Order: sequence, then structure tokens, then C-alpha cells
Amino acid sequence: MKILIVHNQLWAHYKAIIFNELQKIIEQHQKDELLVVQIATIEKSRVDLGNLDTSIHQYPYKLLHDGTLEEVSLGQKVSGILREIRQFKPDVVNLTGYYDLASWAILFYCKLKGIKTILSNESTAGDHVRDKFKESIKSFIIKQYDGYFNFGTLSKNYLIELGAKTSKMLVNRNCVDNVALKRIYDKNVEDKYSKQQLLGVASHNFIFVGRLIDYKNLINFLKAFAEAQKQITTDWGVIILGDGEQKEELQRLVSTKQIKNISFQKGVSWQQVPEYLALSDVLVLPSYSEPWGLVVNEAMACGMPVLVSEKCGCAIDLVKNGVNGFTFSPYNQEEITTNLLKFMSQSQNLKEMGIASQQIIQEYSPENVAKEMYAGYLAVL
Repeated sequence: MKILIVHNQLWAHYKAIIFNELQKIIEQHQKDELLVVQIATIEKSRVDLGNLDTSIHQYPYKLLHDGTLEEVSLGQKVSGILREIRQFKPDVVNLTGYYDLASWAILFYCKLKGIKTILSNESTAGDHVRDKFKESIKSFIIKQYDGYFNFGTLSKNYLIELGAKTSKMLVNRNCVDNVALKRIYDKNVEDKYSKQQLLGVASHNFIFVGRLIDYKNLINFLKAFAEAQKQITTDWGVIILGDGEQKEELQRLVSTKQIKNISFQKGVSWQQVPEYLALSDVLVLPSYSEPWGLVVNEAMACGMPVLVSEKCGCAIDLVKNGVNGFTFSPYNQEEITTNLLKFMSQSQNLKEMGIASQQIIQEYSPENVAKEMYAGYLAVL
């Protein structure tokens, strides 16, 4: 069996770990081969999030463009991918996303040549306002695939709504490098209090990690935290780790409303994220929309409770209310405040919730995802 995976960017470290595990499985079968076609090095929006570490890519890959994804034209994508397909002669091609015209072209080429196809899907029904005409086109495209790898339950359900068969849902989870993240976290948590003093942050913290943009819902979250501070006097703060177009607006809000203990930290590479998680107690992801939310995986791997918007794709799969955290409506500021107060009032056992997070996230490992992917490739042949 020869497997060709088309992936957007080499920078995506979490995908590299999965591909590494998949390669280990393939090496156990003499007649199997893997090739990952990486379209570009990185997306423009991620250029400032650390340099590319090529050493983590321990699987066969071809890089079509050594630059940003946005620089690659439709023609360059199609011709480059087709060239690799013709040379490699795969039995199955795994495409990412249904929104790219290049994917459509490759899909129908594979159909003509009798090559099986699998769609990797991260979208959910709640991602965007849906247009009926566009949904009908999407439904037609999706039905052409032989199988589907989904980020989670919500993305699986969305494809089923569009007409895909339940029997063709082959993978329904997403993951990060749990072991590496926990190792970095454990190393840094030993010096938690001295590092908190060095950065001038509170002794207990909620932490947000991500881009500072509108759909992350940080304005509503900060207002909810300000209200929580009025209701209870404790040494709880918020660490906001990331950069983006909304940063100055958020800083003005903090200043105007005199919200205490808010620390803005610039965006860092994935290897550094656990260093900041180690300064914190609870991860918060308040987004209006999120295909999955891998930062929730990262925090859970480090043994942290999580507060996650119900609009995040991972919420239904990873968050067990009252066990390892809570979910909430991102539009309900009062509900966000109530959930923050559950932790600030010490009514929740942080340690027990953190242990529960680690137990839940064990199933979402690169090894398990790679095994399911390999079984999925076999299933469509």
C-alpha cells in the first residue's frame, strides 16, 4: 500500500508527530510506503511563532515551495501535487480540506485514475454562517471521497449532515505531542513561584493562548473576569499569551476598566507554551468559533483544568463538565463569570480536575491517531 498525504505547511509540528508515528507503523510492513507532500513551509499568520524545526519531521516528505502558503498559486499547487502523484503512484491520496480548488482538481484526477481518496476535515457546522448554495456544492464534493478523517465529533457530524456516510468516518480525534509537552511543563513548574514574581503575575492564573483577534472573544472574557473580581477578593489573574490585531484594544479595555492582574505576553513557539502553562492554573478558550482548539489538548496533557466555549470543536469530546473543567456559551458573559468564580472561590479541586484532564487526553495521542489513520487507509482499498 502506497499512501500520499497532501498537507498545507511543513511548520505544523503537531502534524509532524502524527506523521512520524504513521511512518513507524508503515516501516513494520515491507510493502507499504508513505509520502507527505507539503505545499509550503508556513502560513503568513504563523511566521512570528518560532522558526521551523525540520529535525522533528522523521518521515518522507517533499516540499513544493520554500516560503509562505499564500505565495503558492492555484496552478503551482495543482501541477506540483500531480507531479508527485504521477511519480509516487499511490494507492490512496489523503487531501486536506474541501475549500481549496486545488483539492477539487486532485480529487477528480484521482477518481479518473482509480486512486482512493480520503478527506481530512476540521470544519464544523458552527464555524460560519452557512450559505445554502455553497453547502450544496460542498455536499457534492464531499460525497466523492472514499473516507474521512475528522478532528472530532462535531466535524464528523457536519460531514454526515452534508450527506457523507457514517460508515466512512475513519478517524474522529485530534492530538498533540502529550509526552513532550508534559516534560517541558514539569521542568518549569518546579520554579513556578519565582518565575511568577519575575514576570509580575498573580499567584493563581487563568491563561489564554492564541491569536488576539475578534473571534477569540477576549473582550467578553475580560469583562467577565472584571465582574468576577468585583464579587470575590483573591489573588487570581489572567495571562494572555499571544499577539494579534486586537492587542491594543484589549490593553485599552484593561486600563479603562482597571482590571487587575492582567499580564500580556508575546506569542511564543509551541515548545515554550508549557513554560507559561506552568505559571497558570486553568486554561480558558472563550472563542466564538474554533474548528478544534489544540491548546486545550496541550493544557490537558500538562494536567490542567480547562474552561472552553461550547462553540469550540473539542468541547464535546474533551471537556467533561464538573470533572476536568466546564463549557459555556461564549455569548453569555454572566455564565463565563460564574465559571471563573467556581475556581476563584476554591470550590473546585484543581488537582483532581487536572488528573482527570490527563486521563481523558491519553486517548488523544499521536500513536492512537496514527493507528486509526493506518487502519483507515486499509479500509478504503
